[in-house]
Amino acid sequence: MKGMRVFLVLGVCILLASVLATMGSAGGNKLPDPGQVGPYAVGHTSFKLFDSNRPCDLGARPIPVEVFYPVDPGTITAATPEAVYPLDPINSVWPLTYSSDWEAYGIGRAYEGPAVSSGKPFPLVVFSPGWGGPIWGHNYLGTRVASHGFVVAIMYHYGDAFFIDEQFDHIAVACLNRPLDVSFVLTDLLARNATPGGLLSGLINPARVAASGWSLGGYASMALAAGVDNIGYNMESELYPWEPPCPPETYVPIYPDPRIKAIVPLDGSNQCLQFYELARVTVPAMGIGEEWSTMLDWGDPWTSWQARQHAAFQGHPSYRVDVAGAYHQSFSNLCEAVALAFEKGLLSQEDYDLWCTWVCASPLPNDEANRLTTKFMIAFLKTNLSREPGYQNILTPGYVLKNEPYLEFFVTEKRNPNAIDDKWPGYFIYFMHQPGSEQAKAEKNPKAVMGIPHMGMKR
Repeated sequence: MKGMRVFLVLGVCILLASVLATMGSAGGNKLPDPGQVGPYAVGHTSFKLFDSNRPCDLGARPIPVEVFYPVDPGTITAATPEAVYPLDPINSVWPLTYSSDWEAYGIGRAYEGPAVSSGKPFPLVVFSPGWGGPIWGHNYLGTRVASHGFVVAIMYHYGDAFFIDEQFDHIAVACLNRPLDVSFVLTDLLARNATPGGLLSGLINPARVAASGWSLGGYASMALAAGVDNIGYNMESELYPWEPPCPPETYVPIYPDPRIKAIVPLDGSNQCLQFYELARVTVPAMGIGEEWSTMLDWGDPWTSWQARQHAAFQGHPSYRVDVAGAYHQSFSNLCEAVALAFEKGLLSQEDYDLWCTWVCASPLPNDEANRLTTKFMIAFLKTNLSREPGYQNILTPGYVLKNEPYLEFFVTEKRNPNAIDDKWPGYFIYFMHQPGSEQAKAEKNPKAVMGIPHMGMKR
């Protein structure tokens, strides 16, 4: 009888395991894979804001905005229009493009203006592109992240000189305007969120807002989390020797925005902040960027670029995700955008070939870099912004070592900061590889660095 009971218990356990496995494979208890398209359809809308407190050559400062948001798939019909992406939101000179144009190059599908999901409100990610980067350089991120239950607002920063006859601002002016633009857009979105009857009404959870951005946009997210004591001082000509002196109006602070609860800089320009300013980042943070060995030709301090911010950040958790084979442009969809622009007749063969030598040159395929970026961004935001369980296991070195051969994943580095300051007051230490115990030392505030690249046609 005892043997029979054991047999029956084993049989029940096997049956239960089989049922649970079936439920998981059918999606019963299985979380959406953050590395794939999520469970929501994606809605899209665009508009242009104007900040009259910051005039420019056009009058009030224009800030074009694209918003991607979750939609219940069952509400989408054959009559639902596809998303419309203006290529030139400043002058309206270039033609409109549509979701299907971008889908042909691997960008996720989106629809224009459908009703938002009944699951609202959702967390918000405000996203700032790189210096000179167009607003549509991150359609991959907007569509993928929104499909997992986030609102994603991507903006363009006037003065980056991407579009025809647009003014080109000094780098210090760009560093001043960028975080101000992000906060301005956030204020407008929260106002729309609180206004009954609009498309975006009730869409956003105002207590769950993250800032993200690529390159100089990554700087903006860090500046809004930490504050900047004096932009002009940080950007003086010893950092950018070819630039004229910083305009007097840039010798001002940027104040932190307390509405920002997490940040995800993508190859972020942390050299625009002092090390002690970066140490004021106390919100959860994930920096995703180039693996240092791809920057050996650039020399110091670029080989410690990713590690610098990670060593300084004081928030918990703080993650550093190095993407092997990625270049700076890998964190955009500019490679796909250039192909689309050529198809639309906006680029000559010569210009197309020239652009491709830069934006399509990384050893890691661009679609794989985009997948890795959004996968870990989504898992981080699900865990630390949405407070959803089940994604934390992805955010570990062990998971990455087993599943993602192009990544190295670093958690908050435990150390005694006083001991480090006593021994090397001008330096920080960091781990070079994961796994591994080899460490390196780098200057906290390098005296001179090469400038960050500008994406605009005029540069």
